[in-house]
Amino acid sequence: MITALDHIHIYARDPEHTLAFYQDAFGAERLGVLPGSNNHFLLLGGQFLVVSEFPDGMRPAEPAAVGDGARHVGFGVAHFGLQTSDLAATVRRLRDRGVHVHSEPRGDGAVRYVYVSAPDGVIVELVELHLPARLQRIKPLFDLYNRGIHASKRLFARRLFR
Repeated sequence: MITALDHIHIYARDPEHTLAFYQDAFGAERLGVLPGSNNHFLLLGGQFLVVSEFPDGMRPAEPAAVGDGARHVGFGVAHFGLQTSDLAATVRRLRDRGVHVHSEPRGDGAVRYVYVSAPDGVIVELVELHLPARLQRIKPLFDLYNRGIHASKRLFARRLFR
């Protein structure tokens, strides 16, 4: 039985650059390196993001061109999504930091979104929810739940990386 999404793992040409990008662009928290490995853990949106160098025998390649949220040539993963409470402000901040934003935010109704480029050929979708009135009253519970997941993963990681 699956109990949770455990992590997303990114191989990086320059792990320090990639770690700094996720910290600066998205506020990820650096947690530490898994003992006995070169796997650097970040906490991002209540989930683990793992960054490491390419393993021996593998090397980075230039990423293919980007289409609508995915590379034109790839291996099945289009992008990963991060939720934001203020899409316009997040896009402005990322552009000010030189992050490539693929288009103006789009979508209407319940979801607005935009795709941005991260290092190592990774595409990130930024999502802003506009909940209908009938769901607005439960949003604080949803936010509390997400903060609880984030806090419990931080506590777990601090014990793991001692």
